[in-house]
Amino acid sequence: MLADSGVIDEKTAASVRDVFENGGEKALECSSDSKTDNICVRYLPDNEFVLVQTFPKSVTQAMIVDENLAGVRLEIMLIGLFAIYIVILLIHAGRQKKLLEQENREMGYIINGINKLFSRFAMIDFSTDTYHYLAGTKPEEGNVADTGSYQELVDHWCSIMIEDDARQDFVKMVDKEAVIHALAQQNDLRIECHMMRKGRPEWVHMNMICLERKDGKADKILYIRQNITEIKEKELRIQAKMSLANRKERQYRIAITANAFCTFEFNLTQDLIEQDVVRTMNGTQISLLEKVGLEAPCRASEYFEKCKQFVLKESMEEYQKVVNIDTLKERFDQGDAQVDVDYWGQDAEGEQICVRQSFIMTMDNDTKDIMVMVVSKEITESVRKQKEQTQALQDALMQAQHANRAKTTFLSNMSHDIRTPMNAIIGFATIAVSHIDNKDQVRDCLQKVLSSSNHLLSLINDILDMSRIESGKVQIKEQECNISELMHNLVNIIQPQVKAKQLELFIDTFEVVNEDVIADALKMNQVFINLLSNAVKYTPAGGTISFRIMQKTTFRHGYGDYIFIIKDNGIGMSQDFVKHIFEPFERESTATQSGIQGTGLGMAITRNIVEMMNGTISVESEVGKGSAFTVELTLKLQDTKKNAEQLKELDGLRALVVDDDFNVCASVSKMLKHIGMRAEWTTSGREAAYRAKVAYDEGDSYHTYIIDWQMPEVSGVETARRIRSAVGEEAPIIILTAYDWTDIEEEAREAGVTAFCAKPLFMSDLKSALLAANNLLEKEDEAAAWTLADFSGKRILLVEDIELNREIAEVILTESGFLVESAPDGTDAVSMMEKAEEYYYDAILMDVQMPIMNGYEATRAIRSMHRKDVRNLPIIAMTANALEEDKEAALKNGMNAHIAKPLDMDIFINVLKEFVG
Repeated sequence: MLADSGVIDEKTAASVRDVFENGGEKALECSSDSKTDNICVRYLPDNEFVLVQTFPKSVTQAMIVDENLAGVRLEIMLIGLFAIYIVILLIHAGRQKKLLEQENREMGYIINGINKLFSRFAMIDFSTDTYHYLAGTKPEEGNVADTGSYQELVDHWCSIMIEDDARQDFVKMVDKEAVIHALAQQNDLRIECHMMRKGRPEWVHMNMICLERKDGKADKILYIRQNITEIKEKELRIQAKMSLANRKERQYRIAITANAFCTFEFNLTQDLIEQDVVRTMNGTQISLLEKVGLEAPCRASEYFEKCKQFVLKESMEEYQKVVNIDTLKERFDQGDAQVDVDYWGQDAEGEQICVRQSFIMTMDNDTKDIMVMVVSKEITESVRKQKEQTQALQDALMQAQHANRAKTTFLSNMSHDIRTPMNAIIGFATIAVSHIDNKDQVRDCLQKVLSSSNHLLSLINDILDMSRIESGKVQIKEQECNISELMHNLVNIIQPQVKAKQLELFIDTFEVVNEDVIADALKMNQVFINLLSNAVKYTPAGGTISFRIMQKTTFRHGYGDYIFIIKDNGIGMSQDFVKHIFEPFERESTATQSGIQGTGLGMAITRNIVEMMNGTISVESEVGKGSAFTVELTLKLQDTKKNAEQLKELDGLRALVVDDDFNVCASVSKMLKHIGMRAEWTTSGREAAYRAKVAYDEGDSYHTYIIDWQMPEVSGVETARRIRSAVGEEAPIIILTAYDWTDIEEEAREAGVTAFCAKPLFMSDLKSALLAANNLLEKEDEAAAWTLADFSGKRILLVEDIELNREIAEVILTESGFLVESAPDGTDAVSMMEKAEEYYYDAILMDVQMPIMNGYEATRAIRSMHRKDVRNLPIIAMTANALEEDKEAALKNGMNAHIAKPLDMDIFINVLKEFVG
């Protein structure tokens, strides 16, 4: 119907029929020639109706117009909204741009900062084992490429490492596999190292940051380096300061608590002990709080009060005065950081001990409370030592006072002792001048002047020797010497004193096997001269002095132990004085009281010399009975086999020893047996004569007789006479004597004595005497005396400022044949040398102390002259400066030798012979 009426077209109608037949709904648009533009068909199954709705063209057109208007409105609205959106986008973009620019600037700042902080960037690619520097950076060192293998980079790093040990560790850390392993669990690896760059050491902080991983392993690494030298050096300085502070703290703590048996701390402000006070004894800890019935926490004042029970009464007052809370606070306020108290108390075993309790106070920085560390130390031993030292100082003071009094006495004595010989010298010189024509009287006066001068010189020498010993300038100079020669020289020196005082001197030896030793002969001589001189000095006329030399058996190879005993029956010494005899300036009585002169230094000098030779000296004495001095020395031996040689010519022959001293008989017989003879002995001259006759009658005569000169029953000379009458003239008879045999020599020769031998008798002396008595030793002429020296034709320059000394030297030199020219000062000597022809003088005798130019200066001036002769010209010091250092000074200043005043003529002439010839 709708199609027939032309409302819809056929095509549309067909679609509508489909809805009627099959159901559903459709909206269809009709063709343009239809009366309607649109038709809507919808099947309603519940009502079995089909709803059909058509729209006329006018309605449709109106709707289209309305829709178009709505669309236009919508488009306008959309365009407006789009414009607004664009504006908003532009505004937002501007804001974003500004923000981005700000961020870019800030990023630039960050990058610049990073560039300053990390001066070098490099990318390391482990997949290719290469590296290359980034961000325009280049290596600082010119020998490193911008790109290269990773191993080359590692080698470069190692080459600039400073410490070898650090280099080895660094190589292990930057090894490729080590780096990959380290970055497996973390994203960066940091290494600090010490390198040398541009000739300067630098501390470097290296960072290796993992940027990319492959199969879970670090593949691409960013390497950055930071110079941290300034920071590191500051850190090292801080560490050094901290280390020093820690070390000092440990040291202070150790110093404070060292040897402490108890240490604890308490709060002084609050009077509070917070922790137990513990002491360790024998590995067990003991609570001192429990011991006094307290436990922590407790009041400190209460603890100290209870501790008083362990303090002895004599220390209680001092303990209460210091160990007091109020006192400690007051002392802290006064600026005392430490307060000490020493007291005597009792330990756990009841023993008395001395304790030093130290209270070390500091203020707590947080609470401002005063904290106190209490350190208790036992100082019993140190206090006892201090008491001993105090006693020693008191003893030393007493000794010093005693020495001072002794020196005062010494000066008083010396005033007398020096004036006595000086008075004699001046007096006898005056007498000699007054009686110059009386030759005998002048000779007697001069002899007494000489004797007094020698005594005065001995006094001065003693004082100088003691001064040198006390200053440590005396040295022992060991050299080869012979004990026999030393002892015989000693007897020759002391014999005139013995003879003048009408004393008897007995000297013997006992089992002295080794005579040749290495020792300081001069010092030994000085020791025994001092001892013998004292024996002579303190033994009245008619007394006796004995000197025995013994050698002890020793098992020390190459050394011999010797004992020297000097004994007299003189005035002796009191036991009080014996204790001080070896101290300087000590004398038994003053010189004015005893009439015996001396310095009081001789025995002190003797003891010092003996001790310097590693020996000992002792004395036994009794007033009125005499004294005995024993010197024991260990001396090095020269040749132990030398004295054991036998005399083949006397081997097996009989010998008879005659001496009233049993020890001498035994000693001489033993020596004879060592030589190879058959020795017998007797102490009686009569028995000796009888035994000689019996042996002669039996046909087994004694070949040699050795007889002591002085024997009580029959003298040695008389014994010799009886033996000679019994046995005839063939057998040698040797007389032993400790005296000068000149007075009895003629009588002895007439009695049949063949030879003489001086005591003390050593093996070498006995051998020499036997060889001489049996005509087995060739006699040698003795050397001429010094007065026979002849220096004829030799010219010498004598430089001496003192006219008397110059006159003495001129006389001696002229009598010896010298042509002498004199100069009163060093300047004159230098002037005379400059004017003289070369080799004009054969020698110069130079005094040292002169007023204008001394001898040393003059010698140096002469040696520096441009002449051929001054280099080898003998310049000999002749001076009163007689100490060892004076000799050394002379040699150092260019002199050839040193002669001490007053002159020893033998030494003087021998030195001249050595250099002038």
